[in-house]
Amino acid sequence: MHRRAGSNPRSAIRLSAIPLAAILAAGLLAVAPAVADTTPPPVPAPSILSPTVQQEPRPTPEGVRSAIGRLVKRDLSRASVIVLDPASSSVLFDQRGSKPRIPASTAKVATAAAALEVLGAGTTIPTIAYRDGDTVYLVGGGDPTLVRGKKRDTIDNGRASLTALAKAVAEDYGTQRAITVVYDASAFTGPALGPGWKSSFPSAGVAAPVSALVVDGGRVRPGASSRVTDPARQAAKEFSALLKSQGLKVKKTRKGALADSATEVARVESPPVVEIVEGFLTDSDNNYAEALAHLVGGKLLGDPSFAGGAQATVQVLAEAGLPIAGLTLVDGSGLSRRNLIPPALLAELLSDVVVGQDADLTPIGSSLAIAGFTGTLESRFGTTATADGRGFVHAKTGTLTGVTSLAGTVLDAEGRTLVFAMIDDKVKSIGKARATMDTIAATLATCGCD
Repeated sequence: MHRRAGSNPRSAIRLSAIPLAAILAAGLLAVAPAVADTTPPPVPAPSILSPTVQQEPRPTPEGVRSAIGRLVKRDLSRASVIVLDPASSSVLFDQRGSKPRIPASTAKVATAAAALEVLGAGTTIPTIAYRDGDTVYLVGGGDPTLVRGKKRDTIDNGRASLTALAKAVAEDYGTQRAITVVYDASAFTGPALGPGWKSSFPSAGVAAPVSALVVDGGRVRPGASSRVTDPARQAAKEFSALLKSQGLKVKKTRKGALADSATEVARVESPPVVEIVEGFLTDSDNNYAEALAHLVGGKLLGDPSFAGGAQATVQVLAEAGLPIAGLTLVDGSGLSRRNLIPPALLAELLSDVVVGQDADLTPIGSSLAIAGFTGTLESRFGTTATADGRGFVHAKTGTLTGVTSLAGTVLDAEGRTLVFAMIDDKVKSIGKARATMDTIAATLATCGCD
């Protein structure tokens, strides 16, 4: 976007220039949350931020340092902070940006890149029912979005329905048939909890044990946050109950392997991978991220496990030419404190997204939470110090005990998209560090920084 003399650069971002569907998808027409400052941005922000071709004025390291240097020194002196200008490939601010840090959920940006590159944006994930005589096999393919569903629904809000699968099986068998249900979740291997995860994560609702067969996110009951210890077994029991409701007699439900002699009866498919990526970037869904990471490991390395997914993600980033020195990954969600990512890597990856370095990664830009409007940023950027960032900061958040992080894009006052990544993994006050990061991002939104 070019700056015109005597004009507000942001006034050129007109509502009519943005497709209504994109605005609705971004949540920009939603009612703002009840926060300290509910004043909307002066004009609608775009749902995807792209670099401008303008050459002058350019943001400078001196300008950015003048804008945010005091904030960083005051509250994030031990943290890593980096700001890049993708349009000119220049580093505008760098405080220990190459130091490996515990990323928390900003690690999901790397997982998203690997999933889009290896699996493909349009790929769907099947859950399949097979038949072999009086035995029905329920085989999970790794779909983390599968729901029980409503009666007669093929899909439920775009997600595959276990009810629809049961109905198709019952129609194939007819009623009053006595059958055995065998469930197979062998599409994923290895432990169900990630390296360094607390055993309390499922009961606390942080994440379900990772399984290739899971329904309703493995929740103990619809709407609950707590998760079951064996999602595959729960899904199979739900499936058996649905078969019974369709008139079949289920003699037994057990774990087992799909027989070679079995033939497919029916399948249901997940939403496309790109929509699952959007779910775990916008709302930071841990199980969505882990399922796709396992699938990436399976497809790229033949290892559909935590280790395989992590190794495959590192390989994808390295092949993209990104700086992986110091990178250590052990899961796809960022829940483990054993993950280490230099913020510079996240910033370089997001810069590639902004400039369109790899078209496969483009969906990452539109899937980041929007400050003050969507996902994990919906209730943030509501103070006087941060309100200018509302709508103009798009980012992935991260939080663990003693860790807070923020990595994303921001449209500055000159209409230029900047990229930032901030990680503090020795935090004494999560609230204070988070507020400072938000203030820094919002300050960049108001700064020409030239």
